[in-house]
Amino acid sequence: MSDKDGELTLTPKERGAATVLIVETDRNERQNMRSTLKTLGFGGVTDVPNHASALEKIRERPVTHIVFDAKKTNMPPSDFVSQVLDLDPNIIMIPSSFEPSVDDVFDLLCLGARGYLVKPFTVDTVDAAIIGATKGEPIAESVKQAKDRNEALVAIMMSSLDKCATVMRQAKQFETAEREVPKARRGFQVAADLAATFAKGGEDGLIEALQKFCIERSKGPATRLGRLRKRLKTNRKEEPAQA
Repeated sequence: MSDKDGELTLTPKERGAATVLIVETDRNERQNMRSTLKTLGFGGVTDVPNHASALEKIRERPVTHIVFDAKKTNMPPSDFVSQVLDLDPNIIMIPSSFEPSVDDVFDLLCLGARGYLVKPFTVDTVDAAIIGATKGEPIAESVKQAKDRNEALVAIMMSSLDKCATVMRQAKQFETAEREVPKARRGFQVAADLAATFAKGGEDGLIEALQKFCIERSKGPATRLGRLRKRLKTNRKEEPAQA
């Protein structure tokens, strides 16, 4: 659900029903995470020191969420994500890393992980990461399949912007659309944050991809109707003159 400002939230009931598995090599980090999750009202919390132990734990007891170290322990995290989702595709997996912009974290998102947690974490960042992963949209298929990551990330961001603009335009006429404006704005912010975090080449790489995207879009009609009109106009020009 969302609150009145469009921010995604988890109800006390949803928090209580959640079972979270922590996968973290550092003992102090595991304890801090357990305390944080308990403070936030999450029901069941367990922890293990490595990915292989986590797989054993999942087979013994179902979980709803996994917050896991994005670096290799006794198995590559990419293999861990794949095996977990093979066991239960509904588990919400959240990689944690001191460097969320590294390729490995993005690759985990493409494999099916949801969101990410930046270390060192705080109560607020843990809460935001779990809420975003639980309630937010999964990473788009276009990003997973794209050859150029930056181009795909910009496409996601601009698609969110288009949706936000459409909702804001409709809100001038319809009360139901007006209630969707905060959520649409939040969606665009999340897409922009994702692009800024994972763009190759940092801010410069993202800006270059954004410029290319806008130039390509400006070359032709943006709507299906506009493209149809352009095609019909071109066909008329190519038709031979009647004798």
